[in-house]
Amino acid sequence: MPLGLNEMAVPRISIVASFATIAMLFVSTIWLALAASSFLSQFEDAFAAVNEDDIQVNGRWTWEATLLFEGCDARNGEWNWPSNLADQDDVFWYPGELSCIWEHQGAGDYAHLAIHNVDDENALPLSINVSHPEISIDGDGQNELVEVGAGDAIIIPLRLESMIEEADFSVTISHISLPTAEVVLDVELFTDGSQKDRHTRSEHLDVEYYVSDADSGDYIDDGTLPAYAGEDPRCGNDGLPWVCYIEGFGWGLVGLDVDNIDPQFSSGTTHVVILPPDLAYGDRDGHQYQDTWMRFELTLGRLLPA
Repeated sequence: MPLGLNEMAVPRISIVASFATIAMLFVSTIWLALAASSFLSQFEDAFAAVNEDDIQVNGRWTWEATLLFEGCDARNGEWNWPSNLADQDDVFWYPGELSCIWEHQGAGDYAHLAIHNVDDENALPLSINVSHPEISIDGDGQNELVEVGAGDAIIIPLRLESMIEEADFSVTISHISLPTAEVVLDVELFTDGSQKDRHTRSEHLDVEYYVSDADSGDYIDDGTLPAYAGEDPRCGNDGLPWVCYIEGFGWGLVGLDVDNIDPQFSSGTTHVVILPPDLAYGDRDGHQYQDTWMRFELTLGRLLPA
């Protein structure tokens, strides 16, 4: 009998294999249970019941949304645009919901969705839904869950997935545990007649800028800077803070366009963005522009090495 095998060898191997399989299933079940428990615990607070009064200020939900592009106005004409944005006494950026314009340069172009949490004490778990199938949230579908820190603002790119001459769509931002608590941003999308090859996102750029006071129009500064479109990888806790600019500056560059013919030397397109203090110098106590709403004209000069 070769190698001492007998009629019991195969059954014994089967029994051992069965026990091993049972053990693996047992361990897998425990692992899945722990993972599910960890996942649910992370979102337990977000989905807990919420009192409407706790997420309201003066009858409004404690969040608002806008595109950073110049050209927004009162949604449905329900309120009057402030004569001076910086002189508002309210905690909100704007008196109500907005309708904004997005003038694009072809498929792949970006707009900048800004969401502001006016509650200085509580973070906001929110759900974002885009109503048009050809407009995505940074290339990842029409729905996303986010958390906005207490008194903070976040910026999320919206991307045009295919060439559309014009369209109207809405972005609805609702509270995760109270879906009826929602803020709606209407967007009018149309082409400027051109279709560029490249639309910047996380790229290193050479940018010309001109900045003025959004209320008075007074000149503040101009020049040329190297910058990243979006978050600058050189910034952060372990980064190079001396090369970090105000938050809204980098995000305002996302979607600047250039043709592939000569991306290093051809002039690109221009964005005109309006930055509330929260996205400019509002977090720098004592800064001369701490309370200033800023208007930036941002022009892509050329793409730089990463």
